[in-house]
Amino acid sequence: MKLLVDNNLSPSLAYSLQPLFPEFQIIALRDKFSANTTDLEWINALTVEGGWAALTAERRLKTRPHERLALDRSRIVFFFLTGSWLKYSVPETAWRLIRLVPLMAQQAAIADSGLFDLPVNASSKLRPHGR
Repeated sequence: MKLLVDNNLSPSLAYSLQPLFPEFQIIALRDKFSANTTDLEWINALTVEGGWAALTAERRLKTRPHERLALDRSRIVFFFLTGSWLKYSVPETAWRLIRLVPLMAQQAAIADSGLFDLPVNASSKLRPHGR
């Protein structure tokens, strides 16, 4: 799995998860694209590259019409941190994600695109986001 951590999340998440999962490529958006890259630009670039998943807390991606269209047309599996995730510190978010990265990799392996809300409880299932 190639996982991009969006700019609305700390790059420390990518930096802390990558050594724990050397079989995956986990990278912060700011380390792959320039600071002024728009959401539409990086979504299109990753779609062209193929094989990517993205981790984001950007809820507006799902509601802005032009960005939602890009999501629906992309070949990226999106994982959204919403709800209770937003109240956690970076270290707490990282340790909770450690338990979910294998599930994320499984989902990314069976789907070439999709929108999923990550459950806070690791025993829960990934919830597809309604289209």
